[in-house]
Amino acid sequence: MTTALPPDIRERFEEHGFDVPNDVAHDALASVARALSFTSKDLADCWVMFDLELSNTLDARDRQSVAIERIETFERFAMTWKQQRESQSATKTAQKTSEFGRKRRRGGTPTTPTTPASAKGGDRRESTSTGTYKTPMRSKREWSEALNAVGGEQTSEYAKRAATPGSAGSLASRGDGGAGTVMNAHLGSDVVKRDDAEESEVSMTQIVSADKFRYMRDRISDRVRVVDERIRDAENLFEVLGDADDDEDVKATEATQTTTSASDVVRVSAVGSKTGDEDGHFVGRVVSAHAGDAKLTEKTVAIEGSTDGSFGARVRLELRDMKEYSLFPGQVVKVCGRNPAGHCLVAKSIDAVSARAPARSKKTSPAFARGTKVIVASGPFSCSSDLKYEPLNDMLDYVREENPDALVLCGPLVDAENAFVKRAECGGLTYDEVAKVVVDKIEDKLFKDEKIRTKVIFVPSIRDVTLDPVFPQPAASLDAYVSADAARAKRAFSASNPGTFTINGIVFSACSHDVLKHLSAQEISKGFVPKDRLARLAKHVLTQGCAYPLYPPDASACLDARYGEDLTFKQTPDVLIMPSDLKTFAEDIDGVVCVNPGRLARGAVGGGLAKIVVHPTTDGQDDGESHPHDVAKRTRVDVMKIK
Repeated sequence: MTTALPPDIRERFEEHGFDVPNDVAHDALASVARALSFTSKDLADCWVMFDLELSNTLDARDRQSVAIERIETFERFAMTWKQQRESQSATKTAQKTSEFGRKRRRGGTPTTPTTPASAKGGDRRESTSTGTYKTPMRSKREWSEALNAVGGEQTSEYAKRAATPGSAGSLASRGDGGAGTVMNAHLGSDVVKRDDAEESEVSMTQIVSADKFRYMRDRISDRVRVVDERIRDAENLFEVLGDADDDEDVKATEATQTTTSASDVVRVSAVGSKTGDEDGHFVGRVVSAHAGDAKLTEKTVAIEGSTDGSFGARVRLELRDMKEYSLFPGQVVKVCGRNPAGHCLVAKSIDAVSARAPARSKKTSPAFARGTKVIVASGPFSCSSDLKYEPLNDMLDYVREENPDALVLCGPLVDAENAFVKRAECGGLTYDEVAKVVVDKIEDKLFKDEKIRTKVIFVPSIRDVTLDPVFPQPAASLDAYVSADAARAKRAFSASNPGTFTINGIVFSACSHDVLKHLSAQEISKGFVPKDRLARLAKHVLTQGCAYPLYPPDASACLDARYGEDLTFKQTPDVLIMPSDLKTFAEDIDGVVCVNPGRLARGAVGGGLAKIVVHPTTDGQDDGESHPHDVAKRTRVDVMKIK
């Protein structure tokens, strides 16, 4: 007679995508559960960790079924897994203190309730008896005993640097940006005339709903459509040669041009048309003239037209007459030049034509009348040598001191590139449990204190192991992580990637994908100052009106062409956040504040973050008209190092 398997174990395994195929496997799993006193959840979680070890030796399809021949190996793995958890639990009990984070950095002695706080943002290291100055230290980093144990008990490189005199110090005392970058340094580093009694206004603009998002289904036709639509959008700004005899088309074209940036009536020709000795105008995308989309060079640049206007024709682009240019594959441009024979276009000028109109509001809108302070940080939030999340802990202390309107966290929360995540050595926790621990501590730091009214906006990343690696990326569900408390639920928001949201009327767009790095690897240029390169790359994103204008995409992009239209900006944002591994910067680019805050953790050490302060306008009289927000002139950005 077989031993019945508790029904919830079957459900638990099915939740993780595993099938228990027969009664023999049923009995074996039930036996392991009884021997180790496992709950159904423990058993399923342990199998997930065990399955990760099999990923290098077995095909994914073979691992979907719980095979009886692997149960014995699994039982030995489960015993070790249980011992690790019990050891970590014993350590946690021995070191447990009466209050979170209230230990002195020196000696580890718990602070008594009567001990006064030495400064805002946490405990500070005292001076030694010799008077030697010690850099102010931040609060004790106690995220999870299981996570703290990952990587060993040795002091991390991050903590060593933070303890070095003259190193990071307190971010709050470095309002001038410290050793980082400052944009509009003449403006104040805090909000002017900000009424703290009012709640900050946050609204989200989502891409396709996550519950209907089905990826890995794009076809060749989807890829052609996405590329072709971008070219046609640019063509629509101009009158197409050959339609001039149609009065209605001419009137429609002239009406369109009055609302676009095109200053002159321009009639574009089909790519590949002969112009003789006269100049013509052509709209298309930049491609490589070599087969297989080889890397772009000055000698291999070509332009490809739309399927409707040019039947997909492709001709080589000669750049010998150009004093300056900046080109990359997939860039949609308008080219003015001669094409005498129809197979080589000699360019005289190349312009981008796809930029979107800026956001506009009345003078009484919060975008003008109220100041806004936002802190931006991008993952990874823990150093690659551990899972202690020390940089994130210090950043949250800084947020508590600044109390901004919003904190924008660009993922990943659980980085796929972390050494311990790669090896699935997360202190006995699953990846989802690690993410839950991190979000819980964000709540503890920011949501439980009524004086801290900062709202948190999460932007997902394809590097997050708890999310599907697809781009564009739907907003992550926070139901499994954020507290169900109604008051807290209003404090946390989830954006898409790329995502657009407004904070007090100011339009922000954020993309956690490293588009700048990908563009940098493919761009060719001439006639530009090297120090302006990062600003030029950011300008490409704006002028193309697309969060990821590079095509073909980088191999790591995980681009799903089926949702390619969600990469297009519906309007030009006031602030564009583009985290990248490249050098941090904050620039005013054509009236848009473009910011690369860097990574909060860079390898085994700390990275940077950005504080954005938008000051209100002095003229708040309503004239009944809508005006561009024009935030670049009244915005200060401090990009600071956290170390």
